[in-house]
Amino acid sequence: MKWIYLAIAITAVIPLVGWLRHNSRETPKIWMLVGFLVIQHGPLHVYMAIISWPAWPGYVVGAEISLLDLIVLAIYLSLPRGQHPLPFKFSMGCYFFAVMLSVFQASVPEAALFYAWQLARIFFVFVVISTASAQDPRVSPSLLKGMAFGLILAMCEALWERFGLGILRTQAGFSHENFLGVVSHFVVFPFFALLMAGERGWLAPMISLAGIIIAALTASRATFALAVFGYGVVFIASAMRGWNSRKTIVAAISLVAIFAVAPLIVSSFADRFQSGAVGAFFGTDETRVALAQAASMILADHPMGVGANHFVIAANTGGYYQRAGVSWTNFSALVHNAYWLVAAETGYVGIISFVALLLSPLIVAFRCGWRHRRDQRGDLLLGLGVALLTVYLHSFYEWIFVKFEIQYMFAASVGLIAGLAQELGYWQGARTLATQFRPAKPASSSAERHATNIKLNR
Repeated sequence: MKWIYLAIAITAVIPLVGWLRHNSRETPKIWMLVGFLVIQHGPLHVYMAIISWPAWPGYVVGAEISLLDLIVLAIYLSLPRGQHPLPFKFSMGCYFFAVMLSVFQASVPEAALFYAWQLARIFFVFVVISTASAQDPRVSPSLLKGMAFGLILAMCEALWERFGLGILRTQAGFSHENFLGVVSHFVVFPFFALLMAGERGWLAPMISLAGIIIAALTASRATFALAVFGYGVVFIASAMRGWNSRKTIVAAISLVAIFAVAPLIVSSFADRFQSGAVGAFFGTDETRVALAQAASMILADHPMGVGANHFVIAANTGGYYQRAGVSWTNFSALVHNAYWLVAAETGYVGIISFVALLLSPLIVAFRCGWRHRRDQRGDLLLGLGVALLTVYLHSFYEWIFVKFEIQYMFAASVGLIAGLAQELGYWQGARTLATQFRPAKPASSSAERHATNIKLNR
């Protein structure tokens, strides 16, 4: 039956391609839908598995395909063939090669191929977003608006879970509260950067406030600490780009908002750490340390890795959990560190290529964003860079970067970075589309600079 559903879904792509080609005015709406689904296609469960192994103890349990994949495929087929170069293809190709190489190390190669298939889908989403945003200046703001609406829905669900259902650590439809926290990082800091840069309307302040509310509702130490870190970095970077009266107002309102949300923050963590001891909040989880020790032993014995999507299998069959002192109740757990997880599964080649994949868009976002201090797209790039940085830091405490929910967010963010950087002429030979953006009025006479309006509120 699932093959029939898949055939129907793929067939539906054909008329969607024709509709997109003949209704270019509707492009912003389609990209808003894409942005919404980037966040919500997991919680709404609009995906299926062509091959399903629900009992597999890994993070990918089948060859999956989602509604988002099909829509992105239709968009790709409707795009005009452009001349824009594709950034980051070398680092992505290297990591994909490392994952494919790990298939030969895996005890069950098909399970390792599940993750390779997921990566192929993720990289394809990046290709389409990067290409489309470089060709059409409407894509970036529309995609951001869709992501914003997806996060607002998640925040509303989290509020209902807390105050309607009495759930302490809210998940908002995700499988774990930490998914909600990491997803919020991707969206909140770009919007806070736009707010600091002078973006008008209600969306930027709403999303900026949503970040701290979500951090409080998840009652996650890492989510809350990194949210504070991200807001601080964006604020400092924006201040260094030039101060004006609007930023003073934003700073004052932000302080008021923090004091308003403070009771929620205090109550969330007080309920989680009822002992009230400071050590309970800042303490080290011995289980996490033991899991990391098991991962280091796996890497030492298997420098080429044990195969993608195979950590739990290798840790148990090789006796690594027992030797590392992991409790039997955690024998099904993954190491709570994405870097150790990638290293153990794909070896030294995998972790090196993985780090290169992460750093490439981060460097571009900060370098290109800092160069264009009189362009609001530069502020957006800095916000996207801070979002990636916080997620990378969060990955030292969580493994969930390898899950499709987080990787789709990563693909969307990196695609936006690539498209915006090409618009701004970051790479030689890139076509500059700056003339297609309408300059906004100066934020203040003292700043003496213009910010390009990305038209989120159009």
